[in-house]
Amino acid sequence: MLGQGKAVGASALNMEIRRQDACTGCGRATKRFHPILRLPLCLGCQQKDRHKYGYITKTRALEEYRLKPKDISHLTYHEVDNPHYKKAAPMVLYLHSQIRDRAAEKWGSPEPYRVQLVEFPPEILTWFLEDLERLKQLDPSSFERLVANRLERMGLNVHLVGNVFRMDGGIDIIAYPKPERCAVPFLLAVQAKHHRTDRKTGAPDVQRFLGAMRTSRPQFHFGMIVTNTAFTANAAWCVSSDAAMMRLRDLRHLRRWLQNDVANEAEWSEMPPKIELAPGISVPIPRPKSFA
Repeated sequence: MLGQGKAVGASALNMEIRRQDACTGCGRATKRFHPILRLPLCLGCQQKDRHKYGYITKTRALEEYRLKPKDISHLTYHEVDNPHYKKAAPMVLYLHSQIRDRAAEKWGSPEPYRVQLVEFPPEILTWFLEDLERLKQLDPSSFERLVANRLERMGLNVHLVGNVFRMDGGIDIIAYPKPERCAVPFLLAVQAKHHRTDRKTGAPDVQRFLGAMRTSRPQFHFGMIVTNTAFTANAAWCVSSDAAMMRLRDLRHLRRWLQNDVANEAEWSEMPPKIELAPGISVPIPRPKSFA
């Protein structure tokens, strides 16, 4: 039971459509009705103005806009067959504009993000550590700045590439060691993958970033993807073949970074304890004494 909101099924809607009406958008005759608004609307106009007529699933509405089922129980919804699992319960769709309006009523803003930060003082880092779920409330730009802030804490110079929505080859941050701290410079490319839900960063994201890295060689020596959730097993497998060039950092690493624990044994997890140069000849790679 979804609440007091009224469900509109495709079969029930088709029973109502027995005549042609003028499309609300273009004025042409159409037999199609918007299943939630009950307006005559051709498919072209509905797809053209997704901001006004588009749908959002119930799951996304609750997670991305931090709403509760009771907050949307009065809204009309549309049920369709689940395209991913034929035997699953029908997919519940709401009008996206109505969800934005409901979020604006509750939070004072129709945007799914609530936290937008420029600086990250210790008290903000502590606030995130108290509940790492709060990282999901950051907007993408703020998450990039948080990652840049933590890299700077590690002794790197960092440069933000620019607007997260522009075509930049997937590289959000460029970092390199501060000259006074490193005699062997290197260039690091970083992508910040922010998620508002529990969605994991998958193999396609890693593959696209690897592609951007390969086209940028030899400018970048290695790359890093940082996410506020986790990586899928396939994503980790993709990196295994490029282990010398790519690092994955998830919520577990972010927790340590927020604690200013940046020289942890976990950061050395990709480093082998020794390298075998020839049969019987190997060079040990000692860990820092603090790890012992």
